[in-house]
Amino acid sequence: MQLAAETGVLVKWAEVDIETGELPAWQYDELLTPRTRLVAVTAASNAIGTRPDVAAIAERAHRVGALVYVDAVHAAPHVLLDMGALGADFLAVSAYKWCGPHVGAVVADPELLAEFRPHKLVPAPDRVPDRYETGAPPFELYAGVAAAVEHLAELCPDASGTRRQRLVASMATVGRYEGELFARLDRALRAMRHVQVLGSPLDSTPTLSFTVSRMRPRQVARELARRKVCAWDGDYYARELFDAIGVNETGGAVQLGLMHYNTADEVDHVVQCVADLA
Repeated sequence: MQLAAETGVLVKWAEVDIETGELPAWQYDELLTPRTRLVAVTAASNAIGTRPDVAAIAERAHRVGALVYVDAVHAAPHVLLDMGALGADFLAVSAYKWCGPHVGAVVADPELLAEFRPHKLVPAPDRVPDRYETGAPPFELYAGVAAAVEHLAELCPDASGTRRQRLVASMATVGRYEGELFARLDRALRAMRHVQVLGSPLDSTPTLSFTVSRMRPRQVARELARRKVCAWDGDYYARELFDAIGVNETGGAVQLGLMHYNTADEVDHVVQCVADLA
């Protein structure tokens, strides 16, 4: 955004349905023109879990000759990623989201990466992908990334074959398990009169944000922490979304997210903790 401001690039924003949290793909028919060069979209919202129809958005973008950059950081722990199916030209991920170290990556076809000339250290190699690196690669972190991927591939005990084949089976298992846990959490919180859950997307990751009557999000997060529940408060970098919803003026919201290692007992504990805030 800062670079766009410095260079005079026009940035258009798609609008979210503030009631449901959905990002309608049809609006891109009006937003995109032959002058559009790049469309950036999330594969899943880290705030309210929404999973937009990225493939439909990408199809519209490619129709006008634009490239598609997909932020899959939040989606990666919960769904199987397939750049071809998504229509992504660039895909961003970060391993800390799926039990790995704090190292991120932007994935793209080497031929596409070769078309760009990034600012780099003068002595750094000109070849792809080296010219995109900031120095010597953190090999120890890369080893952790590989181990984290292997961990995900082992989550379905009955899976066999290549690592990709095992990932396909494991992520399907993860999706079913997390979906059941999340339905338990989501249903319970929405039934509480003192709680407002933001959005109600039809397709989402096991993530939600909520507010509690007469309490600021920071107060709620501190009370949950006192009872051994880890929750975020604020906007978690989803500032524009929370501006649209109208919660930033009161401190944002409280975020809860589930992973494959969470249990039904833990969900019930969280539900009881939030219920006790009434």
